[in-house]
This record gives sequence, C-alpha cells and structure tokens, in this order.
Amino acid sequence: MSKNVYRFKGNFKSFLFALAVVITLGFLYYTQMLVQDLQNQSREYLKFKVSIFEQSLNNEEVTDLSFFFNNVIQTADYPIITTDTRKNPQFWRNIGISDMSNRIPSADTLKMIRRMVDEFGEVNTPIPIMYQGDTLSFYYYGESGLIKRLRWLPVVEIIVVGMFILIGYAGFHSIKKSEERLIWVGMAKETAHQLGTPLSAQMGWLEYLKVAPEQLPKVIPELEKDLERLQVVTNRFSQIGSVPDFKPQNLNQIIEKTATYFRSRIPQKNKNTRLETRLSEKLTMVKLNEYLFSWVLENLIKNGLDSMENKGGEIAIETGKLHNQQIYIDVSDTGKGIEKANKKNIFNPGFSTKKRGWGLGLSLAKRIIEEYHGGKLILKNSQPGEGSTFRIILNELPERK
Repeated sequence: MSKNVYRFKGNFKSFLFALAVVITLGFLYYTQMLVQDLQNQSREYLKFKVSIFEQSLNNEEVTDLSFFFNNVIQTADYPIITTDTRKNPQFWRNIGISDMSNRIPSADTLKMIRRMVDEFGEVNTPIPIMYQGDTLSFYYYGESGLIKRLRWLPVVEIIVVGMFILIGYAGFHSIKKSEERLIWVGMAKETAHQLGTPLSAQMGWLEYLKVAPEQLPKVIPELEKDLERLQVVTNRFSQIGSVPDFKPQNLNQIIEKTATYFRSRIPQKNKNTRLETRLSEKLTMVKLNEYLFSWVLENLIKNGLDSMENKGGEIAIETGKLHNQQIYIDVSDTGKGIEKANKKNIFNPGFSTKKRGWGLGLSLAKRIIEEYHGGKLILKNSQPGEGSTFRIILNELPERK
C-alpha cells in the first residue's frame, strides 16, 4: 500500500473525528440554548405568579391571602426558599428538607438552608415581595427538576451513543482482524498451492532423471514449462498491493492459453470434465494485466471443478460484446450450483462451502477485476443442481481507424 493511501486514510480518520467533535459541540450548544430559553420563560412565568400574589397582598379588598399563597406560591415544583429582608429562611419547599411545620429547625438545618439561599441567589436573582412600597420578603428559587434533567440529557445521550460507537468499533475491529487473519492464511495457502504444483513436477522430473538420465532432452522442455509457471506465480504475487503493469492484450489468446494449461492438469477425480472455449472473433484489444487476469480465470475454473466434485461435467468460457464498448467473459459450469442463502456471501473473504476451502479465490478474483481492472465480476446465475455462471465485464479498447 502506497504512502499516499496511508496519508489519505489518516486524513480521512482525522476529518471524521473532527466532524464528530463539531457535531457533538453543536448538539450541546443547541440543547443548552433550548434549556436557557426554557429557563427564561420559567423565570418570567414565576415573576408573573409572584406579581399576582404581590398585587393581592396590596389589595385591601382581598382579605383571604391563603388562597394565593397556597395556589400561587406554595404549589411550585422547583426548589424555593422565602426569607425576610435579612435572608432568614421563613418558608421552603422542594429542597430536600422537610417543611418547617410546627417544629423549629435546628441550627445546622438553618445553616444548610442559608447556604442554599446563597446558591439560589447565584443561579437566579431573588424576587422581592413588596407590601405598600416596602420589601416584605425575598423569593429565592433554583432550577426545576425538568430543566436539570434537560441539561444532563445531551451528556447522557452522548455517553450512550459513545458506548454504542465503542461497542460497534470493537465489533467491526474484531471482524476486520478476523478477515485479515483469514486473508493472510488464505494468501499463505494460495502461495503454497501455486508453488506446489510446479515444484512437485520438478521434483518428479529430477527423480525420473536419476533413473533415466538418457531422457534429459525430453525432460528439459517440461522443466522449462515448470520454471515458466514459477515465474508467472512470482509475477502474480509481486503485483498484489502495487500498481500493476497494464498493456493492450488479445483477450482470446490469454483465455485459450489458460484453458490449454488447465486441460492437461485437470485432477484425476475430474477426468470426465470438459473445458470448452467459445470465443467471439469480434473482440478487439483489452487493456489488462495478463498475470493477474489469468489468475482470475484459474480461480473461476478451479471453482467450477470443485463444484462438480468427482461427477465430471463441462466448464465453458464464452466471450462476447455488450453495449458501450464493454465485453463479457462468462465462465459456466455444470456443478452443484450455489444455494440462495449463500449467494450474497460468496465474494466475502473467508467464506467457503468446501470443507477444506479457505474462501479467498472469489474474493481475490473480484478485487483483481474491480479494483485493478475497473471492471465487474458478478454471479450471473446459479441454480442448485444445475450449475453456475460467473460473468466478468471489462472495458474494450476502441478500434484504431
């Protein structure tokens, strides 16, 4: 992976973090503004209630003030303390201390209430209650329980959302690590598999030469083929993770070359399998990487061979033109097909329906076609018991005039 990719990932993570911080601060600011507006409205309403009591107190026609005191002042659902002009508590409510009733509060209780009076005075300006032009008492009040809960609401929401994000991140991180392990294990097994066939063949030829050295002229061409295969494998793995070399290629020639290589190396259990090619002569050149593209074809062919198990059948590679200067390569088999529940998972790293499969072939093939060649690899159709068809779509180079 290039430095530019790492730099982009780092910048993108920083951008997401900064965006999350901005959204969080914006949410907190907006919520606090709403709470402040609600508190201002509550203050105005409270002043209105006190003014009603004050007017009644100064109205000589009103003789029963208990109604106003009980229904206007005493019914508050927020903490209140009324004091005389010297800040001595006279009445309190909703402060966590029982009302005065008929008992005189202790010195410690009065000290605690006076401290609350100072605290309320810092939060809200006390409201003076006037009687005939003189200050009769002061009305101290704190924040209502609703406002307090609203102030903490965004903090609670952020904590809850943060917990979900952490849990989600931990889950996705675990899944990512699991996929990475599967990819590393799969790549290791794929490397061993790719190198195993030509190396085993070379060891066999060397053992053969030990008992029949006179067959050297016959063996040398076969050794050269195996060495060429090792070179192909080396080129494939060297281009994974880097920028491959793309050149205009004759697609039909690459397909036929890959098919020819497989026809002579079909496993014994699949000896009844036919590998056919139906290649359109109307295709022009395609810009691709031969080593990587042949790897995709090999994976699709192997997938077809495995799906037929030991029953034999046919694998067909067909090419043709689509609209908008696109071509298709269909790789079909008459194997057991793919169950409907598995179709959405077949390209996921690590997913395999085979007992000894490591689930990397189709995932690797899709990445090579879509990320490196700018094409598409899809499951065109598949029916259980009838086989499957995978379709590769590539962009065709325009014909030169």
